[in-house]
Amino acid sequence: MKRRRMSTEYEMDHSYAMPNVNDNSNALLKKIQNVYVNRLLTDITLVVGGVSYPAHRFMLCISSDVFESMLMNSKRSDSHQNVIELQEVPLCIEVFPLFLQYFYTGEITLEHNNIMPMLVLADKYNVKDLTVLCVEYMCEHIADAANQGQLVTWFQYVLSINQPMMVNAAYFCKIWQDTECIKVKPLWNKLFKACRNFIKWNIDTCVDCFNTFQCDVLVGLLKQSDLVVLDEIQLFKYVVSWLNYQTAKKLTECNDSDTVEEYRISLTEHVMSYIRYPMIPPRIIAQLLVEPVLKQNMNFFVEKMAAAMEYNMIKKEEKQSNAKNLLECTPRLYTCPRWGDEFSICQKSIKDFLSVKKEITTNSDLFERDQEKPDRTHWNVELFLKGLWFGKALWISWSDSLVLPEMIVKMVRATIELKLKKDEKMRTFSYLVRVAILVYALQNKITHVVSVVQKVVLFNNEQVKITIDDFMVYDAINRPKTNINDTNVSYIIYESLKFHVIITPIVPGLTDTHIGTRIQHVHF
Repeated sequence: MKRRRMSTEYEMDHSYAMPNVNDNSNALLKKIQNVYVNRLLTDITLVVGGVSYPAHRFMLCISSDVFESMLMNSKRSDSHQNVIELQEVPLCIEVFPLFLQYFYTGEITLEHNNIMPMLVLADKYNVKDLTVLCVEYMCEHIADAANQGQLVTWFQYVLSINQPMMVNAAYFCKIWQDTECIKVKPLWNKLFKACRNFIKWNIDTCVDCFNTFQCDVLVGLLKQSDLVVLDEIQLFKYVVSWLNYQTAKKLTECNDSDTVEEYRISLTEHVMSYIRYPMIPPRIIAQLLVEPVLKQNMNFFVEKMAAAMEYNMIKKEEKQSNAKNLLECTPRLYTCPRWGDEFSICQKSIKDFLSVKKEITTNSDLFERDQEKPDRTHWNVELFLKGLWFGKALWISWSDSLVLPEMIVKMVRATIELKLKKDEKMRTFSYLVRVAILVYALQNKITHVVSVVQKVVLFNNEQVKITIDDFMVYDAINRPKTNINDTNVSYIIYESLKFHVIITPIVPGLTDTHIGTRIQHVHF
């Protein structure tokens, strides 16, 4: 994708117009390009990867703050040299000719195979307009990056250039949360959030780059309760693959088998501690015992599996009161049929002010015992996607009456209603759950979760129905040409809208740190 240098806008008095400004600018640009192509009047040579690139001090200084400091500061030895050798990594060496050419032409073709090294060079030499172009390109190709196994690398690079001097385990947990505790420079903030949210909410799409996670970054991700994944066993398999990759990588760096084995055991116990074993059904846990990773770390895993089996076998009341590790007993946003269902709605079938309804069923209990058929809870989900209409009404009080006019509200609303069983209508009950709505979108023909709205709700005799407003951008649904935040992301997926509603019971005693009770609504 070809990108042009950001142009300067001129404010002009309407009583006087500068003649042929564009023609003069184009002529000057062609002269500058001719000087570069034909290597005319060069006064400095940059050597990168053994290749010489004749250049002009003037163009380097006006294009890059770093080159300006290097060449204009008389106290630096570089300022007096006619030949300067720059040390670059191999990928940056390959794209350096395009990088230098941009100084003269103001145009560059950005692609997936050159975007990362180009961004590294732009950031290293503080070429601000090129950095902006690279960040814009990356925001518009987040889904593509995941598809091509690059997204985790993108995220970790942005993280590295915004990372404070002192970090700890809490820091690597906070980077995955929608919090202002992490200071990200304004230029990088949009890209940082886009990468983070795509990974967290589309981990099944990031399989090709999962193994490139740094250990601390991965552990921070595994601590999150709003991680969207098919189920916990799927996440377990991803981490097993990561461990195998890291062990093989260590083996190429160190031929000492004892050192590698010690490293593998330590890494496995550290990372696998954050898998939520109670969320894995007992029948699946039994099957895992034949996995090689369990055989190699039997003592560690037997303890974890035994605790998980205990949660799934003891009585519900005892499980809630005796739970020692609340985080292990907190479900993530699982997309398997146990905890919810998908909606796919043809956009043309949606009528103004009318709702789309669907009944879904979820497991009633958080834990599952093999000897029992799981109880299922029924829910009525109603989505208002084309606004709300309130008819004319009469409001009457003891002293007066008032006619309320007809009103139309342009907003998106969801209602979730618990369908009570006959015996529940006759007795007092309470049911604590987390309700989440996953909203899907399309970017470059790739479908993915673009936003997550979640809420912790206590359903009881007084409250069997809740409302969640503005879980989508109204204009982006009702005006097809409107993208979400101008990053070519659209809710319209081949003329349809797609959602997934997830409802999971949660253990009493959880705090915001465990689950995040506030509604999250973050778009790319």
